[in-house]
Amino acid sequence: MLRLILLILLVAAVLIAIAAMVGTIQAMTLPPTATQEDRMPATFQKIAYAVLILLMLGVSAGWLGAA
Repeated sequence: MLRLILLILLVAAVLIAIAAMVGTIQAMTLPPTATQEDRMPATFQKIAYAVLILLMLGVSAGWLGAA
């Protein structure tokens, strides 16, 4: 029974690896479709940056994260 489970896991891992390779090859061969960047407004970028800094400070100080 254990051999069957290991065989199924091996087949699943091989299929996932093949799917990843096919997706990578397709992404490399397709030309980029968007010609313009879809950028956030500058105000939202600044707010997101400030929230990211606060999040990093909270994690490094121990205020956020695992107890």
